Formats: sequence, C-alpha cells, structure tokens
Amino acid sequence: MPDGVVVDANIIPDFYREYVEGSGLVYEVVVWISANTGIVINDHIAAEWKNTCSADLFLTWYTDQLKLGTIRRIECGNISRVIKRKMINVYGFPAYTRDIHYIRCAYYTESVKYIMTYNYDFYDPVCQRSTSQAKRRARELREGRFCEFLSAELGISVGMPQHCKSDFDIP
Repeated sequence: MPDGVVVDANIIPDFYREYVEGSGLVYEVVVWISANTGIVINDHIAAEWKNTCSADLFLTWYTDQLKLGTIRRIECGNISRVIKRKMINVYGFPAYTRDIHYIRCAYYTESVKYIMTYNYDFYDPVCQRSTSQAKRRARELREGRFCEFLSAELGISVGMPQHCKSDFDIP
C-alpha cells in the first residue's frame, strides 16, 4: 500500500492560485509533499478536486502528477462501524458527509496517515458553534477533541498547510 498525504479539496483553490503565481505557502507545501512523500487520493477525492478546480492548468498539473506517480490513487477499505458510530455520536462528525473518504484514504496508507485540511470537521466538529477562541484552539493549535481522537484511535494526524510545513520539516 502506498504512502502519501491526503489533501482535502478545500486546499486546492489556494494551491491553484499560488501555483499560477509560482509561490506561496500552500504551493510550496503541496509541491514538496508531492515530490518527497507523495499525495494519495481515492476516486471520491479526485472528483472533489476536479469539482473544486477544473481549470485547464490545474488539470494538466494533476494529470502530470498522476503520470509521475507523485499523486497515487488507492483503494480504501471501510472504517469499522464501531469507530464510525463513535466519530458521529461522541465527537459530532457529520453522519452524512463525503469527508469520511479523507479519513478512509489516510487510514489505508502505510505510515504517513496525514490529512491536510482547513475543515473544522477534522479538528472538532462541534466547535463550529463555539467561540472564536475555541475554534482557534481546535484548528490552529490542533487541540480539538476529534483531531485528538483521529490521532489516538486511527493514527491519523491532521493539519493545515502551516502545520504540514513544520510536521514534515519543509524548508
């Protein structure tokens, strides 16, 4: 099974904008990860990426990366029902969301098990109805209950591009 970082579709618009400019944090992180660790996707994630950014330049980059093998499609099994119920009932993860595909994809990599995302649902879904301080603590400081659960139960780390930069020691 291949390794790689799972990149949420909500990162793609920032990546594309910076890709066109040729610089920026997200651009640097995605390019470094694709070259050094790899990016993994499944069919659902690929569809979300294309729905998020269907610009010709992005599609050319995406197709080239697939050919080079820096983006790899993987088949993902399911997460156990017990774990899913816990995610929904205890941590407030949305029951009917395509975001489960990101978790499945990260879970089925060999060792990296990392999701790069801005989405609060991966940090602490219930904090979206909380104070700005709680939101900051959950996402920016990665102290959200669900983020901690993903790490402890499934071995999956979650981070925004700035977290990835430090987590992977990207220059």
